[in-house]
Amino acid sequence: MRQHPATAGKVAAMTPSAATFGTLLTIAQTPALGPQPNSLDHAVGRATHWVRLSETRRPDAMWLEARALMQRLVSREEWAHYIRRIRVDRGALQGREWFEVTRVRDPVGLPVGDYLNVIFVAHFAQASQFETVSLAPGAAGWLPVGYVIRPVQREV
Repeated sequence: MRQHPATAGKVAAMTPSAATFGTLLTIAQTPALGPQPNSLDHAVGRATHWVRLSETRRPDAMWLEARALMQRLVSREEWAHYIRRIRVDRGALQGREWFEVTRVRDPVGLPVGDYLNVIFVAHFAQASQFETVSLAPGAAGWLPVGYVIRPVQREV
């Protein structure tokens, strides 16, 4: 390939070497990422742990792990009764899978802010149900503030 004499040296000077490209493509100071307590992975993990407590018949443990906000709204005894009634009405859990995560901003009845709903499809002996665990951010990560179970509506 023949180069024009006026641009021959300039093109070579402007063409970066492979080493220069490598430097440009490498992030020189990658930020050190430690545990991210308010990540989506942490939210799903926390919600999964929490619903597993319900299937092992540990509503007291669920209540103790909930955010103080929920504890003020629902007494420990009411919570235990609610969880036990759900289990009796629906029968034994056959399986559960994670379904979706949705962001909720400023929900009615709760302090202003961003919340997450982690939704599972739970297959009980009597019926399949959506289990929704509502989480609020806290200093130690996402903490449960609610649990609602409702029927899966079949498409017609």
